[in-house]
Amino acid sequence: MSNKTTKVKKVLSAVAGLGLLAGCSTLPDDTNPEAISSYAPAPSGQEAPTPTDGQPSDLLLRDFFTASAHPLRNHQAAKRFLTSGMQGRWQSDAPTMVLDRIDIASEGSGDDSKITYRVRGNIVGTLGVGGVFDPQYTAFETSYEMQNVDGQWRISNLPNVVVLDRQDFVGTYRARNIYFPDINGRALVPDRRWIYTGQQSTAASLVSLLVAGPQDRLKKAVRNLIPEDATAQVSSDNEGDPAVHFTGLQELSADARRLLAAQVVWTLVGSEVRGPYELTADGTPMSDDTHGKWLVQDLSQYDPNVQVQAPLRAVSGGDIYQQDGTRAQKLDGWLAQQYVESVALSPRDEVFAAVTGRGDEPRQLMIGAKGDQPVSSVRADSLTRPTWGLDATSAYVVADGERITEITRNPETGAVGEQKVDSSTMRMVDGDEKRISVFRVSHDGARAVMIVNGRVYVVTLETTDDGTKRLGAPVEIGHAVGDTAVSADWSDDGSVLVGTRANDAPVWDIEVDGSYSQQITGRNLSAPVVSVATDGSKIYVTDANALMQFDVTSEESRFWREVPTMQGKRATPVLAD
Repeated sequence: MSNKTTKVKKVLSAVAGLGLLAGCSTLPDDTNPEAISSYAPAPSGQEAPTPTDGQPSDLLLRDFFTASAHPLRNHQAAKRFLTSGMQGRWQSDAPTMVLDRIDIASEGSGDDSKITYRVRGNIVGTLGVGGVFDPQYTAFETSYEMQNVDGQWRISNLPNVVVLDRQDFVGTYRARNIYFPDINGRALVPDRRWIYTGQQSTAASLVSLLVAGPQDRLKKAVRNLIPEDATAQVSSDNEGDPAVHFTGLQELSADARRLLAAQVVWTLVGSEVRGPYELTADGTPMSDDTHGKWLVQDLSQYDPNVQVQAPLRAVSGGDIYQQDGTRAQKLDGWLAQQYVESVALSPRDEVFAAVTGRGDEPRQLMIGAKGDQPVSSVRADSLTRPTWGLDATSAYVVADGERITEITRNPETGAVGEQKVDSSTMRMVDGDEKRISVFRVSHDGARAVMIVNGRVYVVTLETTDDGTKRLGAPVEIGHAVGDTAVSADWSDDGSVLVGTRANDAPVWDIEVDGSYSQQITGRNLSAPVVSVATDGSKIYVTDANALMQFDVTSEESRFWREVPTMQGKRATPVLAD
């Protein structure tokens, strides 16, 4: 994570309201996993509790749940709380559930030899092998039976699951991004994992996850360069710098090895494992390009935290304005010759994708640079705001709330083509009528956030064998906002900004895996927040009255303020995708 993003997160945390964080891992012990989240508090360093002499049954049960947050040696710490017979039967590699809280109440009065407790809570997520978080929000209720063994209470019967209280989780687990290249090898895609902090080597943990490959949801949106039979060893060289030694990479080309080096370096950099980095493949340097150690400067083209620098634009009254110092200047050319309802700006080459039309008129998608003759594309009764992929060669729009279309553009000729995105996985979304009101592609082009009937989902943009796009399974990440979502867009760190129609919580920041949600101060905003955007230093929103901004780099910021150049105009912000 970039220093800028880290600072932004700290400020957001200071002005945030209620948050939701959950997760755990069932990674094998020998992978030495470790992950850290910018949101989670620093690890407490406390050891797992152990049963104490004469401990009351209810307190022993609570200590058992706390000990369950320490998975080393097959949950040895938690098994100390079980009867000897139960220790061998409890499968601690079973699904792990994180509850918002754990409520305990006895079933009946019990006696001196046995007692049963009813355990209740809400599941906010589960994590499986590899530390992949799966957001949920369902009720949990089950029984735990306890037996008095030689004067000491022990758990004699329990469900075959690992249950954690989220407060225990945040003291022992954190999240890191590991990176895999996109299908075309042009960008690094974050793969967010949650891992236990009590491991010895952060570098070894992260590299082991890279070798294991991407999580299932990302497999058809990224490339996995590491062969199945490849191995990696992590150590420190004579100077104390990280050294990663791969075997089984004989078939990788020079370009593929350089891309793998970018994966490793940016994964370690983002997890605060400092370089320079020694990387070898089958006993030789990873690449002939670097005879010494790798520095981040050697792989700057793959920096996953790069934010495209472009002046703020805004759409107001059918016109597009560009911020120019202390003024807002209306753009001319074809963009000024028709009523623009919404627009997206490509991250490269400044190509505009604009939805034109107003009132009862059909909507038309127009694509071109400001000085070009635009090309007409998708036409429908309604079109979502367009969204660009990684560059100016691919854009997306949703027609009439359901038909997702990818528009490909030839950068040499400006010619465009259309192909339908397979959205058959939308059947997994609850509800008979599923209207997509927002569809925004991530900066790396591998995911999209969408709002369906007011709810927030993230989908993977999978590439099929014939090169077309298909939606992966939609995952709801915005349980905290319910069905109040109106707008959404990506932050530079990969989280999702969400605007709602709720006056008490108009703006949210939500992690891509749904593990964390936090309110951003809305003390002087008026819902609905119909648009959101950020350039990493400021957050821009359009509320019921005006285009507003919040300076997240200033710890003195307490209020949203009108964008000075757009005062008196209700406008929607436009930043480069």
